[in-house]
Amino acid sequence: MTSLFRCGLIAALLALSACASTGALSPRDQARLDAVLRASVDSPLRSSKDREQDDKRKPYEVLRFSGVRPGQQVIDLFSATGWYAELLSRVVGPKGHVLAQNPPAVLARFGDKPITERLANGRLPNVERWDKPLNELGLKKAALDGAMVNLVFHDFYWITPDVDGVLSGLHAALKPGAWVAVIDHSAPPGTRDSFAKDVRGQHRIDEDFVKERFAKAGFVLEAHSDVLRNPADTRADAFFAPSMQGKTTDKFVLRFRRP
Repeated sequence: MTSLFRCGLIAALLALSACASTGALSPRDQARLDAVLRASVDSPLRSSKDREQDDKRKPYEVLRFSGVRPGQQVIDLFSATGWYAELLSRVVGPKGHVLAQNPPAVLARFGDKPITERLANGRLPNVERWDKPLNELGLKKAALDGAMVNLVFHDFYWITPDVDGVLSGLHAALKPGAWVAVIDHSAPPGTRDSFAKDVRGQHRIDEDFVKERFAKAGFVLEAHSDVLRNPADTRADAFFAPSMQGKTTDKFVLRFRRP
């Protein structure tokens, strides 16, 4: 990154930090935000392993859709390896803060090496590891500007019997106007949470069911994106199934607001 570009990026971050609320941006500020998002995705500090996922995850488009801005306080729910936590950290910048949340029981079962290595030696100083159960997040009320729920909402249904309680807790922790971006593997319409309850199952969830649960918790569906849609997917198998090798699942991308 050249010194001139770095200075321009810092200036954009500082200008946008004053607009960390969720209001509409002017065309000029949107252009500044786009530059920050592109620089975050294109950062040479990202690992090659992370970058290998970009073509199918389309992080620039998802981040642009999500509502994240410099200076925000956000949470990456069930962050797993922290793939999105790192991207969010670069977008929110030095005045922002990211909570990389993972349930301790899941870390104990599957290991915490990836998230530990990602955060080692303070390489992401504005990211805080947040090892808390989904139903006991320990968050202050109205403290957060946004939440990322990337390819994991279906997992909530095998992790906890009270997903509605998780969403109620998230609602309380978000400021009025805060955003929630939900990306997940699509299950067939009408299947509700039946493809999500078994950790050995399809790891998919019904889009309309997700909308219903967020609405019950008090969220408003603001927008959806087709950026990760794949109409060729039968929605029958888990993303890791042999039948899905070399293929991508059909994914819905939703943005909710906390009124």
